[in-house]
Amino acid sequence: MSRNETAGQAAPVDVSVEPHDQFLADVMAGLASTPKRIPSKYFYDEAGSRLFDRITELPEYYPTRTEVGIMRQNVRAIASCLGSNVVLIEYGSGSSTKTRLILDQLDRDSTYVPIDISGDHLQHTASELARDYPNLSVIPVHADYSKP
Repeated sequence: MSRNETAGQAAPVDVSVEPHDQFLADVMAGLASTPKRIPSKYFYDEAGSRLFDRITELPEYYPTRTEVGIMRQNVRAIASCLGSNVVLIEYGSGSSTKTRLILDQLDRDSTYVPIDISGDHLQHTASELARDYPNLSVIPVHADYSKP
């Protein structure tokens, strides 16, 4: 089978099943602490991920704009260092907005492995990427990478 026949979106790899007991333990520990807290990883379901995407577009939220500016200035140099047949792995990929700047520069025989805690958002983003980059192999991994 040729590379073009295998390009597209692979079935998602799910290594992130958070046991209900762990969620309960994290919430109980957080509510018992001072100040009260809940691990932010629980904010990133589909709705929370979409909300974060909207937050990154606010004038007050400068990190994404700054990172995009740096990427735009350096993306060709980064891509040239990567060479061909790249396997690009991104932890906390979210919507892969910034990563598209690099994907636009990669050759046809590359693979992108977005890793994210929000399974639904990851699947949606991986589907969009497979549509927008038909020669790119996309292998989404649903995982909590904060754990060993």
